[in-house]
Amino acid sequence: MSSSIATELAGAAFLAYPYPVYRRLIEQTPVFWLPHVHEPGGMWCVARYRDVAFVLHHAPVFKDTSRIAPPERLTPLDRAMLQRDPPDHTRLRRLASHAFTPRRVQNLEPRIEQISRRLINQIRERGTADFITDYARPLPIIVIAELLGVPFEDHERFSAWSDQIMIGSDSVLGGEEAAHRSREAMAALVDYFTALIRERRQHPRDDLISALIAARDAEDRLNEDELLGMCVLLLIAGHETTVNLIGNGLLTLLRQRDQLSLLQRHPEYLTSAIEEMLRYESPVQRSTPRFAAATFEIAGQRIEQGQQISLMFGAANRDPSLFPDPDRFDVTRHPNPHMGFGSGIHYCLGAPLARIEARVAFSHMLEYLPDIDLATDQPQWKPVTWLRGLQRLPISV
Repeated sequence: MSSSIATELAGAAFLAYPYPVYRRLIEQTPVFWLPHVHEPGGMWCVARYRDVAFVLHHAPVFKDTSRIAPPERLTPLDRAMLQRDPPDHTRLRRLASHAFTPRRVQNLEPRIEQISRRLINQIRERGTADFITDYARPLPIIVIAELLGVPFEDHERFSAWSDQIMIGSDSVLGGEEAAHRSREAMAALVDYFTALIRERRQHPRDDLISALIAARDAEDRLNEDELLGMCVLLLIAGHETTVNLIGNGLLTLLRQRDQLSLLQRHPEYLTSAIEEMLRYESPVQRSTPRFAAATFEIAGQRIEQGQQISLMFGAANRDPSLFPDPDRFDVTRHPNPHMGFGSGIHYCLGAPLARIEARVAFSHMLEYLPDIDLATDQPQWKPVTWLRGLQRLPISV
């Protein structure tokens, strides 16, 4: 069974539309073993909402990969708060919160609007565009790079490194070549941030890297590896989810014209529409790994101590036990307890920024691009199974 599921998850049909597979897993095999592609072993995948919630909030699991992996295999992301457990996670998140404050995020909105208008004006002048290349990708990558304090001319390099890291980390579609490119991209990113951190320590600015360095130099401080890991995490996580949210959201609206028309007539539904986008086409489809700290059972499956576990947010967000008519896109859906940003102690720190960016993006599209339409019936999805995002989305305006 596990090998047939692995084959199905690696197929083109699954990448294009995974939700029939998710429904079958929820109903028939809510916890299953998925072998790794380019290394020994595998992981337990959890598809049902209540089981995902159990692992997030109650199961004996840990995330710290340094407990099971040799030091030479660890990357800066392994030392970031996403892959740490309390009390280290608590300390790191508190320090990040001091630098990544709600006020700092809220103050970005005028700049986000400025960037959005410029990108949309360029699209209007041409009349056609690849929405991902021309809007969904540059908006959040410019925002997070400026927030961190990265020079404008380096934005495209960051985007390329991030793509290589994401593709190479896929345990279903990845291979040794993709893993090698991922390691090279990570090494380049580490070298870049190492030099930038050194420069900011000597010449601080009003940016997030300088704020994180200040946190490091305080009494409760980030060590050098933690500081580097935080920068890498914030750069990648700070734009990848938002690119996918905006791209997936527009495709969904253009395919569900009744909902687009409803939103055009009632823009007050925009907040709930964005939450529905996060549920309906979740940017993160499968979580980063957790590991069983002790043997436990879930949905009739025995999870042995030390085994890897991944949570299928994309499936959980289509679980009919939580979401009536889950395959229907409804911009007015309420309540909507989706896991688009995770749940529990590892809930996405950048969720407020992603929501602001999405709100600006879709309010501007509704206002300035009233005739926007698809210019293809076959959009290209990224070759990644644990994220869901578009490589290309041709549009006309």
